[in-house]
Amino acid sequence: MMESCRSVALALHVLVLLIWALCMQQSAALKAGVAKVDATLPVGVPLAGFSARKTKFWPIPRPTKYTTFMEPSVGHLDPTWTKALVLKDDDGTELCIITFDGIGADGALRKLAYYKAAVLGFPLPLSNVIMSGSHSHSGPGAVSPEFLWEFAPATDLIVPELQNMVAEKMAEAMMTAYKQLAPASAGIGVSQLFNVTKNRRAGVSPFLKPTDIDPNMAIISVDSADGKPLATVWNFAIHGTCLGSKNLNSSADIMGAANAAIESLVGGTALFINADAGDIAPTGATCDGNAERPHFAGADIIAAHVKEARSDVKVYSDLQLQLKSQLIDFGLTDLNLTLARVQNCSSGGPLDICGICEFLNCDLHLRLDSSWVEEMPRFTAVKFVHGSNTDILVTVPGEALSGLGFEIRADMKKLGFDSLVLAGYSNDHMGYFATVQEYDVGGYESLLTFWGSGTAEKIRQSCSAVASALAS
Repeated sequence: MMESCRSVALALHVLVLLIWALCMQQSAALKAGVAKVDATLPVGVPLAGFSARKTKFWPIPRPTKYTTFMEPSVGHLDPTWTKALVLKDDDGTELCIITFDGIGADGALRKLAYYKAAVLGFPLPLSNVIMSGSHSHSGPGAVSPEFLWEFAPATDLIVPELQNMVAEKMAEAMMTAYKQLAPASAGIGVSQLFNVTKNRRAGVSPFLKPTDIDPNMAIISVDSADGKPLATVWNFAIHGTCLGSKNLNSSADIMGAANAAIESLVGGTALFINADAGDIAPTGATCDGNAERPHFAGADIIAAHVKEARSDVKVYSDLQLQLKSQLIDFGLTDLNLTLARVQNCSSGGPLDICGICEFLNCDLHLRLDSSWVEEMPRFTAVKFVHGSNTDILVTVPGEALSGLGFEIRADMKKLGFDSLVLAGYSNDHMGYFATVQEYDVGGYESLLTFWGSGTAEKIRQSCSAVASALAS
């Protein structure tokens, strides 16, 4: 009898433990998976970002195996990676973020990578997939079909073989991350980092100083069930131009070096999402090497800041996701290629080209369609809910100048969101987005603002449209 009672007691004890374990598993509502895949392309591909890498007699083509109008790369300085993070909450809402060490996010490449992943069994809808380019100016080109970027030359003519290689690596990362889904916790925090970037339009624009930057750094911290760092998404405005146009070795530039330093210092996988970096460049000290680090000394500064900021982020196993994604038609471009704006109207020049153009009305408004540049970008907003806090991630399909970035941040505050992940260079790449003030000043970023002086307002309204659908 006593033995029988002991057996019943033992069985009850085991049952209680099983119920407790099941409850613990259910309480860890959020699941996360992450993957990192080497997407370095062969030597000889063009490196996207600097038109100065064009061939000597451009636009006369000088074809090689992978290039047409640009010089081929000669080697690799460091790997160029593609990484994927998949999040799934207890309601079944799923999100995939793909990062890529390239000049930007091309809509055609994103779709191709998604369809390749779907063939492998990746179940998320395309609208729940965000692709973000780091904006390294030493990453691979020849993977975008938009003719304006192909011929500029900024990326060179598309080589389908290279586009397929990148898409396959992205698909591999997406599927691997999905298969790794396991109980996790996550949270978002925002800090500020100074002295590693500068405003590169200072001296061009009378309204800007070198210190006029966007210092905001958003962190999405993802931990495994046992509290170990699984992924760190850091969102910061910086151009990947440390290596310069003379470099012909592929590289993830300063952001790639910072990712490696973060992974060494924090653990897990580091994913970089650029922000409103249209007029934000790294400082010379950020790019310089030292005895401990031959290249990108600023990478250690960034990594140390990320580690400290990450330690302040509270993570939640019951984090909830809400998502809104929408295609928005921008229509034909309004590309204003006046001599006045080329020469920068703030200074005029020795021939007073601005005055001449004002007198002659020498505006040239080019109406280019989708064969030249993407005109129907996808804007996505993701709301992160934990307790009484609500944070928001919004995508921007190109290079927002910092002035526009601050306007978007203010809009998100008005909508009631506590913090913002401003995901620039994401889903599509439609050039620069200069504010009206900077558009009128002229200069490089203004010339590549393809929908005229109202471009920034179109971007701002589109971000608000998807975010307001999620506002309380």
